[in-house]
Amino acid sequence: MVTVKKRCVGNTVCKLSSNILKDPQFKAVNKLGENIVGFENHGGRTYLNKGLKPFAHVISGYGNNSEDKTEGAHYKNSIGTYFHGPLLSKNPHIADFLIIKALGLEKLDDLDDTIINKAHSALIKRFK
Repeated sequence: MVTVKKRCVGNTVCKLSSNILKDPQFKAVNKLGENIVGFENHGGRTYLNKGLKPFAHVISGYGNNSEDKTEGAHYKNSIGTYFHGPLLSKNPHIADFLIIKALGLEKLDDLDDTIINKAHSALIKRFK
């Protein structure tokens, strides 16, 4: 007998958890809404302990374990995720959130994010 766990591979769309969406610093930099996009490729399965909040909730894809629709974990100022390298380039609102948290700022100067914001929105529509 052989037991094989299918790898979790592919594009992913998730809705950020409420603890991030309600964060005042996230609200200060969020110009893209409540969704994130990414790519995952893993064989592991992660189950969050009680009291640990997910980073996001899966709309399309596998997430932490392909069962409970959670993606990653969020604890204090740290984020863990199965999303690979393009997480920050595909989701500039997350990059800005990490920067504002790390620097302890209330806001960031605006940059022209027109192109990346359009790309982010296109990915959300494509993979939802």
